[in-house]
Amino acid sequence: MPVANSDFDSVTDSLVTKSDKIRARARQGATTAEIARYLGIRYQHARNVLVRNGMHTLSNAAPAATHAHSEATTGDPSIADARWMAMDAAGRIQIPDELARLAGIAGGEPVYVSASDGRIEILSRRGALRRAHEIAARFVPDGASLVDDLLAERRREGAGE
Repeated sequence: MPVANSDFDSVTDSLVTKSDKIRARARQGATTAEIARYLGIRYQHARNVLVRNGMHTLSNAAPAATHAHSEATTGDPSIADARWMAMDAAGRIQIPDELARLAGIAGGEPVYVSASDGRIEILSRRGALRRAHEIAARFVPDGASLVDDLLAERRREGAGE
C-alpha cells in the first residue's frame, strides 16, 4: 500500500531535486502516476527519471511489488531483480546502485562482460571466479584431488631422474 501524502511530505522535506523526490516516492511504493500527481509534474517526467534509474516497471506497479511478482509467477528468483533499462546512442547503460549492490559490484571495480545468444552478462570478480570454478569442476572427476594427483606425478618424475 502506498504511503499517504502527509507521510511522504516528511520523507521529501530534506530532498532538493524533483528527481530525488521521484525516486524516494517510488521506493515508498507509489506508482508513476501517483508520483506525477503528487509532485504536480508530467507522468513522462516521473517515468523518465525512474527508467533512467532502473526503477520503472512495465506494469507501472511499485518496484518492490513487481519484482516479487516476477519471482512468484516465474518461479525464478534470478529475475526477481531484473529491470528494463535503456541503452543510450553511445551504447551505454547506467546500472542502478541497487542492482550493482545485489551483484556484489562496487563502483569503479572491473567487471567481466560477455555476450552470446542475444544477451549480455556482467559478472563481478567473485561471480567470474565462481563461474570459472563451475566450468573447471565439470572436467574433474568426483572425489579427485588435483593437488594430490599433481604431487604424485611430480614424485614419479623425480624418481625417474
